[in-house]
Amino acid sequence: MMNQKIKEVHYFFYSQAFADGLRSTTAILLPALIGSYLGHFQTGLTISLGAMVVSLTDAPGPILNKRNGMLIAMLLAFVFAIITALVRSSPILMGIEILLVTFFFSMFVVYGQRATGVGNAAVLIMILTMDNPAQSDDVLLHAAYILAGGLFYFILSLSLYRIRPYRTAQRALGECIREVANYL
Repeated sequence: MMNQKIKEVHYFFYSQAFADGLRSTTAILLPALIGSYLGHFQTGLTISLGAMVVSLTDAPGPILNKRNGMLIAMLLAFVFAIITALVRSSPILMGIEILLVTFFFSMFVVYGQRATGVGNAAVLIMILTMDNPAQSDDVLLHAAYILAGGLFYFILSLSLYRIRPYRTAQRALGECIREVANYL
């Protein structure tokens, strides 16, 4: 009984879900920790925000789809950070943006998990930028920090894939074999 529990914990630490969570956590926390250490916590947090929204699109699948999904999420995060920061002082324009953005990007659910992540990234950036007290001079800088965070996650994710390109498939096959063994 105890041996089975230890085996389950062992399987968890070698699973794809754990590896994905560790990669995302590292990419999201690292900019904030470095920013805090250097005395620029707000900047580090904004860069972490960019990494977080891009991580939403990093679902298992072909590398081409991962790359395209993350690039589109970075572009949308950058654009909607600028748009939201510019219209947030007008309640009417902000209301129109909220209505249009949430409706349009919630329709992405139809196209699957990766597209849903792209839509959620755009909506999340809009929501988190609505209350950003940045001055109009800082709008582009704020959006650039978000883009930098997305780029950081993008480079980290693709670098880890290049180091061990078949690791995801190996973990998935291992989990399938284990589940078949449990069934039998």
